[in-house]
Amino acid sequence: MSGEAVSAALSRKGYEVVPVDIDENFDITTLKQYQVDKAFLALHGGIGEDGTLQAALKMLNIPYTGSHHRASAIGIDKSLTKKVWQAAGIPTPNFVELQKDFFQPNQISERFANFTFPVVVKPATQGCSIGINQANDMEELKFYIDEAFKYEDTILVEAYVHGREYTVSILGDQVLPSVEIKHSHSFFDHEAKFKSADTKYLCPAELTEEQEKAIRSLARRAFDCVGASGWGRVDIMADEKGYFYAIEVNTIPGMTERSVFPLASQEAGLNYDDTVDAILNV
Repeated sequence: MSGEAVSAALSRKGYEVVPVDIDENFDITTLKQYQVDKAFLALHGGIGEDGTLQAALKMLNIPYTGSHHRASAIGIDKSLTKKVWQAAGIPTPNFVELQKDFFQPNQISERFANFTFPVVVKPATQGCSIGINQANDMEELKFYIDEAFKYEDTILVEAYVHGREYTVSILGDQVLPSVEIKHSHSFFDHEAKFKSADTKYLCPAELTEEQEKAIRSLARRAFDCVGASGWGRVDIMADEKGYFYAIEVNTIPGMTERSVFPLASQEAGLNYDDTVDAILNV
């Protein structure tokens, strides 16, 4: 859906567009035959966002939008991203990384003795809130850890932040207005993100000028810290005292009509087509 919307916008802008839908059977070397000047990447998750495709395009000498392969590899991995942020002093909720090969279920109580429920259990590299669950006690934690391991071998258990949810988009040197996400779910899970009718996106967010400045500054630092470039989005939580925490970075945000990125760029004065043009040329 993002690819179709982006292709249509670029066509309206006068570009000659060659839509390419990539799956596991696609031969990446055939891209050379299209003789493209630049690839606009609109793939979410998997090899489209983890640096694999970016590295392949680099080897084929095909310029592309967004972050390079190193930043993409960090950004797709929630655990690795948080380690980088912690090393740089960027506020992010405390977490524990669990590796399936070394995980001992009988050590759960000991390892999470210092955590206060609820906690959030996440597969490390899944996108779109897939496999993410909130555990409200030790029994649920054990269950959701097993569930997360069904998706991949590295997961994290993160301290839950009670408060308001935001996302801040980056376009080149510009940090776009923050968007507040409101919903009836206990956290912004896959259903709330894509299916719930009561999910609302507020842009501009209900923040003071000082708070808006602070959240944009945090997003910029968090984005730059992982080496991301071009365009992207940083998800941020505010606790009950209004303190901001970086949650994760998205190096290829959604670009559908329901997506947050074009909503933020519109508030900054760019319509959808101009936004896509700006991403292509940043």
